Amino acid sequence: MKVIDKQFTKEILLSTAFVLVALVALFAFFDLINQMEDVGTEYTLGTAFLLTSLTLPSRIYEVMPLAVLLAAVYTMARWAAKSEFTVLRVAGMSPVRLARALLLPGVLLVVLTYGFGEVVAPWAARYTIEVKSGDKNDTVSARGYVSGVWVRDLAQNHEGKPVDRYINVKNLSASNMSETGAWRMFEFNREGKLLRMIHADSASFHPGKGWQLHKAVTVTYPAFDPKDTKPIEAKIITSAPEELYLETTVGPEILGVMTTKPENMSMRDLDRYLAHITKTNQQAEHYQIAFWSKATYPLAIIVMLALSMPFAYMNARSGGVAVKIFLGVMIGIAFYALNNLFSYLGIVNTWSPIAVSITPSAVMLLLAALALCYVERR
Repeated sequence: MKVIDKQFTKEILLSTAFVLVALVALFAFFDLINQMEDVGTEYTLGTAFLLTSLTLPSRIYEVMPLAVLLAAVYTMARWAAKSEFTVLRVAGMSPVRLARALLLPGVLLVVLTYGFGEVVAPWAARYTIEVKSGDKNDTVSARGYVSGVWVRDLAQNHEGKPVDRYINVKNLSASNMSETGAWRMFEFNREGKLLRMIHADSASFHPGKGWQLHKAVTVTYPAFDPKDTKPIEAKIITSAPEELYLETTVGPEILGVMTTKPENMSMRDLDRYLAHITKTNQQAEHYQIAFWSKATYPLAIIVMLALSMPFAYMNARSGGVAVKIFLGVMIGIAFYALNNLFSYLGIVNTWSPIAVSITPSAVMLLLAALALCYVERR
């Protein structure tokens, strides 16, 4: 049976590579076409090809489960059409033994998918930002915000009292996230009273010291009792210190997260940002779902291999290889639709991120088990 395991592994891996190249090439073609409007106005044709190539790692990560499903269905259908699997069944290959044979290529492909999702694709996404901003003064802003990056920070003032800070950063340097554009910082006490406002033309991050604000202007507001009707004698104080360091938990990595889509981030970056927004009491459902989706999505490859197992038990009268490939495509589309549906419903209804992430795979795994029981008893 070791020979059979090696043959299964070889054929599934080769078929996966073939299907993966076809699918990724199709997506790359459409990505390149979508950039034609910008060629000649914002960047050159060479840059368009470079940007398209940088999308390939994320495309590979996205379509890997579908590629594995189609490759496994093709392999199973071909073995069934040539009666090779019938011989294996007569020789004593049970569904459990078949699942064990599919486990080795499944694990290899899961590890490969994690590598693309955690290392290659995030790096390509960051480099894409640098390439796109190369002709735009090397700056990049937050996703969907014209005013720049907005973050909340919980800190302590010079008196040691807890304060809430709302920081707005106009833009960041694409090549060096430790360099930023203009800053605006609003500092409130726990009662919601504005204590201080800082404006700076730019900033640079220094580990151990915090953000050094360049050409900063500090406006300090006096404390007052809203119930007191007497005129306030204290004045608003404006100062422009030559050197101002702002200690904060908002580092370059937190600001950099705001320029990247959650699905293009690694689990490490998502975990770091989740820790920050949880500490500052912000809504984290969207990023929690993105984190657990990244953690469980490559495991869908094992589910796809399980879905392909019933095709090995179908004889030639159940349809040719083309019909079975079509069924595999329909199953893959159903999986993607179910996955996107649960992600959307999870955000809207604040469902458990773990449940939202594993439910589509669990449903498909249950369907695979039911289909396998049905075709085996026929």
